[in-house]
Amino acid sequence: MKIQQGDLLTILVYSDSKEATEIFNQPQQGGGGGASGGGGGAIMASMGRGYQVDKRGEIYFHNIGLIKAEGLSKLQLAETIKEKLMKYLQSPYVTVRFTNARISVLGEVTKPGIIEMPDQKMSILDAIGFAGDLTPFSRRDNILLVREENGKRVYTRIDLQKAEVYKSPYFYLQQNDLVYVEPTRKKPTGSEQVLMRNIAIGTSIISVVTLLVTLITR
Repeated sequence: MKIQQGDLLTILVYSDSKEATEIFNQPQQGGGGGASGGGGGAIMASMGRGYQVDKRGEIYFHNIGLIKAEGLSKLQLAETIKEKLMKYLQSPYVTVRFTNARISVLGEVTKPGIIEMPDQKMSILDAIGFAGDLTPFSRRDNILLVREENGKRVYTRIDLQKAEVYKSPYFYLQQNDLVYVEPTRKKPTGSEQVLMRNIAIGTSIISVVTLLVTLITR
C-alpha cells in the first residue's frame, strides 16, 4: 500500500542508544511508560498521536522537519527517515505502520461495515470473507470498487467469476477503498419473501398430511 494524504502513521525509531533514540519517538500515551527493547521509545498513534500526512503529502518529524510521505510505501518512508537519522544515531532502525487503514464493504454481504486492514496485503476476496461472504442475492460479476487516486474518485467494476480478476490492479485493496456488492434483479421483495416462506410451509404441511393419509389407508 502507498501512503496517502490523511493517513495516520505510527513511526518507531530504534538505535544503539536508548537515551538518544527517545528524542525522536513520541511519548507513550497514558504516561508512566518508558521505552522498551532495542533502545527505542514507544508510540501509541491514536487520537492525537502519530504522524498525519497533510494536504501536501508531508509529515513533520521531530528534530528533522518536513518529510515527503505521500506515494511512498511504509518501507520506503522508513528508509528515508533512517537515512536522515544517520547523523544523529548509531545504527538507527525505523518501522512504519498504518494506524487508520480501513476499507468499507457494503451491499449484499452478510456483515456489511468497516474493516480494519491488516499490515499485509488484503485482496477483494479477503475483504468479502471478512464481511461474512456474499449473500445468495449478490451479483458476483459486477462488484463496484471506489478508490481515491491523485485526489480523484475512481470507479471500477470487478467480475469475480473471471480468472482475470487476479491480474487486476484493483485486486489488492488500498486504505479507504469502498467495495459495494450489488443485488441481483431476482432478489425478492419483502412481501415476496413472506409469500415464498408461506408457500414453503404450506408445501411441507401438505406433504405431511399426504404421508399420514397414505399410512392410514394401507
